[in-house]
Amino acid sequence: MKSSNRPTNSLRTAEAAAHVWNASPAGRTHAPDEEPGTRAFFDKVLDRRSNIELPWLSEFFPFESTQGKTVLELGCGAGYDAYQFCRYGARYTGIDIADRNIQRTRQHLGSYRYTPRVLCADIEHLPFADAAFDVVYSFGVLHHIPDIRRGLREAWRILRPGGQLWFAVYNKNSMVYWIDLFLVDHILLKGYRQRTFKERLTEIEFTTSTERPIVNVYTKRHIRQMTKQAGFAIRSAGVRKLEADDLPIQMGFKVPQAWLNFLGRLVGWYVVVKAQKC
Repeated sequence: MKSSNRPTNSLRTAEAAAHVWNASPAGRTHAPDEEPGTRAFFDKVLDRRSNIELPWLSEFFPFESTQGKTVLELGCGAGYDAYQFCRYGARYTGIDIADRNIQRTRQHLGSYRYTPRVLCADIEHLPFADAAFDVVYSFGVLHHIPDIRRGLREAWRILRPGGQLWFAVYNKNSMVYWIDLFLVDHILLKGYRQRTFKERLTEIEFTTSTERPIVNVYTKRHIRQMTKQAGFAIRSAGVRKLEADDLPIQMGFKVPQAWLNFLGRLVGWYVVVKAQKC
């Protein structure tokens, strides 16, 4: 979670956002010795993501159910979830604000002989016709855009009637937010002497960029409310993701993952939502 990098400028434009996410692809800290765009890099990060960081992801989001369906991913990053959709036969399209992520996704999935349709675009201004997709998916991206309400409305617009929206955003009522970041780092370690807590939030994302990313957090109640206001019916909304590295104090023993999974459903780092276009 923590990074030694401390970018200096505020992020307010699409160009600055592209600069942040072009600089360091998601997962860079899990494969520091590998080159992004290579299969070695992708395989290492995918293994960590699937088996340690997000082992519950495919249980909550049934990638296998998208075979033959048109899927749009908002923020494809380096292609980790694009791989899941492609391997199950979805008619996949991915967008990202960072053009280098488009290149990385093509390179990574090309190693598996997949040729996904990926393009540079802004979530708040999607370049697609109304009712063009069966599923819209976004993991860990909507909390980085300036106007999440607009992003949700755009997702509603391009979904077919009855289409599904699957997404996950940072949870304000989480152990990471209140204990690790606020109580321990900001208060007990006196981080407040160096920067505001809002500035502290921008530092949780690893980047070699000189820009700071937008980082927002939401309660489950707030996310449900905004999703409904955008025209969706909530099918399920839960909280997930807690691993040993997220604990504010490192234990002298290995904490059973079953315990972490239980706590993750109460105070995990993500609010995870499945909704349907009404």
